[in-house]
Amino acid sequence: MRDDSDPRLAFAERLRALKDAAQISVRGLEVASARTPRRRAGRPPLRLSRGTIAGMISRTRLGRPEQEHVEVFVDTCLRVARESGRTLPGDLGERQAWDAAYRELLLWPAGRDGGRRSADRPRAPGPAAIAAPPDAGSAGDVIRHGRGPASGPSAAPAIRSYDSPPTTPPPPRRRWRRRTAPVMVTPDAVAVAKEVLAGLVGQQWRTEAMLRSLDDPDPIPVRWRTAGDDRLMDHPANLAPAPSPLTVSSDDVAALAARFRAMRRRRLVILGGPGTGKTTLAVQLLRELLATRQGHEHEPVPVLLSVAGWDAGAFPLLQDWLAARLAQDYPALRATSLGAEAPATLAARGEILPVLDGLDELPTAARAAVITTLNRSMSGADQLIVTGRTSDYRAAVEEAGDVLTSALVIEPDPLDPAAAAGYLRRCLPVRPGPAWERVLTHIGTAHQEGPGGALAEVAATPLGLWLLRAVYTTPHSDPAELLDPVRFPGSASLRAHLFDRLIAALIDTRPPSVHPAEPFRPRRRHDPAQMRRRLGYLAHHLTHPRDADGSPRTRDLAWWRLAHDTRAVTRTIRLALGLVTALVIAAVSSVGTGLASSHSPALAGLVYGLAFGLAAGLVIAVAARSWPGQSPGFADPRPRGRGSGPAFRPVRGLVAGLGAGVAMVLLMWLTVDSIATGVIAGAVTGLSVGLAYGFASGFTAWAESPTPEGRAGTPQTSWRADRALNLVRAITVGSTCALTGGLAGGLGAGFTNTPAFGVAVGLCYALTFGLAAGLAAGSHHAWMAYLIATSRLAWRGRLPRRLMAFLDDAHRLGLLRAVGPIYQFRHAELQDHLAAVHRFGR
Repeated sequence: MRDDSDPRLAFAERLRALKDAAQISVRGLEVASARTPRRRAGRPPLRLSRGTIAGMISRTRLGRPEQEHVEVFVDTCLRVARESGRTLPGDLGERQAWDAAYRELLLWPAGRDGGRRSADRPRAPGPAAIAAPPDAGSAGDVIRHGRGPASGPSAAPAIRSYDSPPTTPPPPRRRWRRRTAPVMVTPDAVAVAKEVLAGLVGQQWRTEAMLRSLDDPDPIPVRWRTAGDDRLMDHPANLAPAPSPLTVSSDDVAALAARFRAMRRRRLVILGGPGTGKTTLAVQLLRELLATRQGHEHEPVPVLLSVAGWDAGAFPLLQDWLAARLAQDYPALRATSLGAEAPATLAARGEILPVLDGLDELPTAARAAVITTLNRSMSGADQLIVTGRTSDYRAAVEEAGDVLTSALVIEPDPLDPAAAAGYLRRCLPVRPGPAWERVLTHIGTAHQEGPGGALAEVAATPLGLWLLRAVYTTPHSDPAELLDPVRFPGSASLRAHLFDRLIAALIDTRPPSVHPAEPFRPRRRHDPAQMRRRLGYLAHHLTHPRDADGSPRTRDLAWWRLAHDTRAVTRTIRLALGLVTALVIAAVSSVGTGLASSHSPALAGLVYGLAFGLAAGLVIAVAARSWPGQSPGFADPRPRGRGSGPAFRPVRGLVAGLGAGVAMVLLMWLTVDSIATGVIAGAVTGLSVGLAYGFASGFTAWAESPTPEGRAGTPQTSWRADRALNLVRAITVGSTCALTGGLAGGLGAGFTNTPAFGVAVGLCYALTFGLAAGLAAGSHHAWMAYLIATSRLAWRGRLPRRLMAFLDDAHRLGLLRAVGPIYQFRHAELQDHLAAVHRFGR
């Protein structure tokens, strides 16, 4: 019996009302949806099928539609109504009202979802049904959040929550069967996933801290205090029961962690000027919270993310974006018992402490939107750490008309001159020499007037101290020139001089080494001038064109965006790909046909091959159009850490084999007119294709499954994983389709001509189907686009052909830093300086 109070029925009726008010048919909605822009930038249009639309507005087949389906459905109806000048009644025309209605639908208990769902079919991971915390409602309530990026060819099932694990374990399933049972979210499963994530994050930032020399010899002693501008902070009553001024130091981060844990609501905003150590303090606090997790296992896991990658319009809730980033940065989470829904589970349950770095790196309008979205996304127990520049945060708060709720705001004091001199002395030999003694005296006494005034001003920030240490602690440097008032009349000129000499100094002090125990040394020798030019191009590429407010375009160097940002995959490149494919197939066909049959000259084979080659080339050229906008995927074909090898998938093999076999029987009956011949050819084709596809699909699924021993995502591991996925897919899918086409063409031609001619034709078919399917199949081709982009840029002399190896060495030298799979320049000021030098050709 239908329950009229079921919110799924009310939502379906609401969708039907919107469609009727827009006066569009199901067929018209299907066609119009293909022209509706997606809310997430870079996503291709999504054409809703008539079956999907009918299911969404059905009064009998109740279910929760996909979030992206709802978005396209609503946006299409709103666009059609707007273009036709129709006025929609009530709040049917308000996108925010639709988003709120969909969130209410997701809060409906999953245990009462008795209707059929479109999610029963294999699909990419969708909104995860997540168990709510104990204080959020009844045990059966679940919360769903938005989609993350697809991480494989198949989907994870919906997650259901139970108070306790079942007393009887489920019976073992055969390895070749698709798992359809819901994944149970138990306290133990969540705890295991949290520990896995904590280990990955700890390992990630232990390595990164070593490369950044954060603990060598100790952190720079910056003093931090509660912000004096009360306009940046919430009411005192919303911060803690008895708020008191906070004063901590970067070299005693344990005190900051203790104070953070004592907050009623653990929310912290770290502000400051350029180069004052905001990100460093956030990294230190993250590492301290992880190092002292014993006895605090109930706390959320801190994860540092660059907030510049968050599009609040595409991800209207913080949890949506967190789930997407966790899935991308930490693929090993999928190896836990929660499967592909582990990131969304942890994000929705409040088990993540997001450390959002670089609020100032967003455009002006986006900063205010992020503050508003954060306040809307957080419940009372949610925790948060944000870093940004004071002036930009103040402007964002003024534009948003609100501050971050219950967030304590801290700012740095100017670096104490004596402490700065003492820190620098500890980085020098025990007897540094008379020149260094004069420099340290000037820094320690803070003579900002007269000779050495520029030096004292530069040394007043952690960035300045790092530059002085990196450039002038080299064996052949002369620190006495730092006190020259003619050469350095101000701090700007001295800072530019330090940036100019930084690359050569780091290359000189860190000779190459391939030993794994020396991660801070590059793997190959680099010419300083050449590295400077290449990094200058990258800095210019990230900076320009600037945003409307004059800020750099981005601070994030994501390898998979290079092709999109440089417009590398042009129409000419796609045409060249198609023509090369056509010529290869034509050449093979011409040679093979000429050798196989005296009755068929090479020219006929050339024409025959060109026809098939152009068809395959057209498929590849059309598919390459979307490569630059695709995100990286994951595959790891190495057996290390896996309990078993690839499994044969007989069901998929049987389906593919039957289809190929029946098609071959029909083909042979039409060409040879012999039932017996057709049956034999069909049996051979079906058996070969079935076995090949069964093993290929099993190997692909095995390779795309991460292992519990995986590491946190870095730019290098992300690049290697996507490369492995593209190669595995090209080999498995390409070989299966090549076998199918080769058998079909070869057997048909062999029975009507000579066996040798059949081999030649089969080879032509195999190349056609194999190349087209191997290169065009799938949805993650970031590595292919990267190859095209780096080849073009290397040909122009702007970047090296082996770009990822170059970036890895720049990271090891300390010129770049890594935040998940994204590189950034070590300091924003370094990027600005290199971009300016590159632009003006100095």
